Amino acid sequence: MYMPNSHVDELAKIRGQIAELRARETTLEARFIKQRSSGPFTGFSGDVVVDQTAHEVFDIAKLPDAMLNDTRFYSLRHVTTVRIEPHETVNAMSLTAPRMSISSL
Repeated sequence: MYMPNSHVDELAKIRGQIAELRARETTLEARFIKQRSSGPFTGFSGDVVVDQTAHEVFDIAKLPDAMLNDTRFYSLRHVTTVRIEPHETVNAMSLTAPRMSISSL
């Protein structure tokens, strides 16, 4: 059933905008990292400081097989996810629809 401006469409649109913003964030961060020796970088709303830290991590690959295959060391976790499964017909129509960019919002 097609319902224009439904919550499903709103969520899909928001996730698309978030993906665009994350891509832009990644691009900007890469520039700051590349130029880190000339930082911090001052802007109107704040400063960008590129910092590097190190920390220890647990390397599960180094455990013996006896532990990896022992069910006593496993627990069950339940995860709830919300995903959007696009309709093929809507995707074809959306290719011809005008697209609003983030910068125009």
